[in-house]
Amino acid sequence: MKSMKWIGVSFVIWLVIAACCAFAGLPFIGEIPLRIVFGWIDFVYRTLPNIELNWASAGLAAISLVALLVGVQRLGVRWMRYRSRQRGMNDGPWRFRWTGSLVAGLLLAFTAGISVLGAVHQLVWIVTREEPFVESDGFHLSGRTQSRNHLKQIGLAVHNYSDTHGLLPPGVSFDEQGRAMHSTLTMLLPFIEQQGLYSSIDLNLPWNDISNQLPFQTRIPGYEFPPQVPNPEMRPRRDMLAPANYAGNIRLLMPGSAMSFRDINDGTSNTILAGEVMAGLRPWGDPLNLRDPAKGVNKGPEGYSSPFHGGVNVLFADGSTRFLSSDTEPGILKALSTPAGAEPLADF
Repeated sequence: MKSMKWIGVSFVIWLVIAACCAFAGLPFIGEIPLRIVFGWIDFVYRTLPNIELNWASAGLAAISLVALLVGVQRLGVRWMRYRSRQRGMNDGPWRFRWTGSLVAGLLLAFTAGISVLGAVHQLVWIVTREEPFVESDGFHLSGRTQSRNHLKQIGLAVHNYSDTHGLLPPGVSFDEQGRAMHSTLTMLLPFIEQQGLYSSIDLNLPWNDISNQLPFQTRIPGYEFPPQVPNPEMRPRRDMLAPANYAGNIRLLMPGSAMSFRDINDGTSNTILAGEVMAGLRPWGDPLNLRDPAKGVNKGPEGYSSPFHGGVNVLFADGSTRFLSSDTEPGILKALSTPAGAEPLADF
């Protein structure tokens, strides 16, 4: 009877806590253990379709695993022989299942170590971050709107650049030696009221030349998320180069070439020009600060990603912006990525 009473009391307490969480807008208390135990299933479901297997790396990993198994097995056999001689009695052979267990334990320990380091890193970030840990919907909406305005300013700069030069800014410019020189965002500086910064850059030298280091350490608010938006990777780099939260579409701003708006046969309103980036940030001066929208929304560092729930802000070639859902179909993303692919495009 006492056990039933305590079960009833615990259930009532659980309901009260759940109601308080719901009223405060916090995750339902029952979700926490469920997400801890089963959250990886949803992650695997969303991530696996976007993983491209590198057969060379997979083969190297398999060879390394076999070599490790053979090495541990040989060491185990020798150790058993040595132990038998020392004790003057036969302890039997070293069994392969012991080798398998030992190697599995080593791999698990290695994986656990990486997980602990990741957890400690996230904990340190949570403790030291300046932004509030829990954001209100108003805060979230304000940040998303301001970020969209940053993209619109970039779009306006691209159109002004096109009016001046007759072409879109190149994704990557190269010199005669084939060195990557400067980025799209660098070429847009005069059109976002950064003429002084632009003039301080020696365009005849690569962006990462020591002579150009100081200009590219300058943080540009229009190239970053608004201050109130969670931005864990926007931290000082060892080289102090300023990262960017926006990147061009590599299928439009192609390396080594420059297109014009006339070349966008699919229509400027149907072709992505740039988008938000939250993972794998590159400096705004890096010519390789480009992404492939066809890689998915919030699916990894090679595509576009944002801290905003459910999707990402993108800039189209006509200067308009839209919020693309994380569930946008791959076929639609590919059609929006290419300037002249002539792919059929459904509503999105």
